Amino acid sequence: MGMREPWDSALSPPRYFIPHAASPAEPARMDASAMTHAVDAFTLDAPYLGDQEFIVGTDIVGNVLVVPARERDTLASSIQAQLAHHEVASARPPRRVDAHALFFFSIELVEHPANAEGLNDPVYLYGTLTGPWPGESAARVPGQLTVTRGDVLAAFTRCAPDAFQYARDAESKDVPRGFHALLPGDRPAALAEGRGLVLAYPAVPAELQSSHAANGPQVASLLHDVLARLQADAREHGGMSAFASRELPVPSRALAIAELELRGYEVTGDVAQQKSSRPGLAGKLAEWLHGEKVKVPREAPPVEFLELAQSALEALPGWPSETERTLRARSRPGTGGPAPRVVPAAPSAPPRVIPPRAPQPPPRPSDWMQDFLDAHATQRGAKSTVTRLQAPARAPERKSSAPERKSSAPERESSAPDWMTDFASGPPVPARPRAEAPRAAPAGKPDWMKDFDD
Repeated sequence: MGMREPWDSALSPPRYFIPHAASPAEPARMDASAMTHAVDAFTLDAPYLGDQEFIVGTDIVGNVLVVPARERDTLASSIQAQLAHHEVASARPPRRVDAHALFFFSIELVEHPANAEGLNDPVYLYGTLTGPWPGESAARVPGQLTVTRGDVLAAFTRCAPDAFQYARDAESKDVPRGFHALLPGDRPAALAEGRGLVLAYPAVPAELQSSHAANGPQVASLLHDVLARLQADAREHGGMSAFASRELPVPSRALAIAELELRGYEVTGDVAQQKSSRPGLAGKLAEWLHGEKVKVPREAPPVEFLELAQSALEALPGWPSETERTLRARSRPGTGGPAPRVVPAAPSAPPRVIPPRAPQPPPRPSDWMQDFLDAHATQRGAKSTVTRLQAPARAPERKSSAPERKSSAPERESSAPDWMTDFASGPPVPARPRAEAPRAAPAGKPDWMKDFDD
């Protein structure tokens, strides 16, 4: 399979990103009205732009969108509320990224190659790359980004203080956060010039994006698998003795128990014992004498996995690498300096009207990732471990909710615009009740405040 096809954009993608050959790049339209959740905010220090702040969000199918902060008033009120909460809760200005241009990467799947020879081995990240930004030629294409285990661990721990904070809801055990990672897409020399920097965001399934796009569980799962493979290699090949002897927690204890049961274990409390294939009393006796027992690991929040990642990096031989030292110099905390000058609109100018949101294209099928997995498959030895952050996407089937009606009159071609069909297929309008005497409004919140409670 030829995976190195030319990039359709005016600029080349990062050196370590391989576009999928059968998925051509598509123009990336950064439409503020299509944003559904905010996930990040930063200030870009580009020589030709000066200091300019940007807002990063996702649309309804998970694509990354980037808009200038000056367009904040055109975003939906729910997104403006997310931005306001993050700024107040974090109590720090947006971080500053020193780069000529950035690429944005939505991580959907992670492959950990088998039969690795060292500790800081390659890791394959699969997802959709968008960029370069800023620019008029931004494109979007799926593919593979190759980094190392140390790059992944360091990127999330380095960027954790600037994670996007959402308001806590009834389903959140901890403060919901949207984590990001500044990853290397090129050699250190190119990174030092501000080129090849990739801002990555672990994707969140659409069905889990109720009131926010927090990706803490996805980040915890990704870090756990990287740490588990690193620990297994340290025990096999030697080195990192303190880290190799630690007991790793799991992101979800319920999923860990389900996996043990699929492997033939019976879980009782904190102990899982392998069941025997023999029936009756003989099988019970074999389980008691020879059945393997393992301890069910405890569950830990994403913050603890970030701490474990930091301790693993401190013991990793040869760390920090030249790439990591270069990335640290390209990102720094915000200074809280003067905001970019915004020219106010003329008093007589009419208010800006946001156009209707264009229909979203169906999500890309995830079959393209299997091409990369097959390319790395070997006939011998252990198979690669896969961390799936996003369920395979399928194009939604559109069904009409209106009942089928029959008419004896000949059909005529309708001249009504397409947007009117959305109203035509809606529920019937109930009959207006009879007028009643006006009643006093009940004491409490006015109706407009209920929008914020939802």
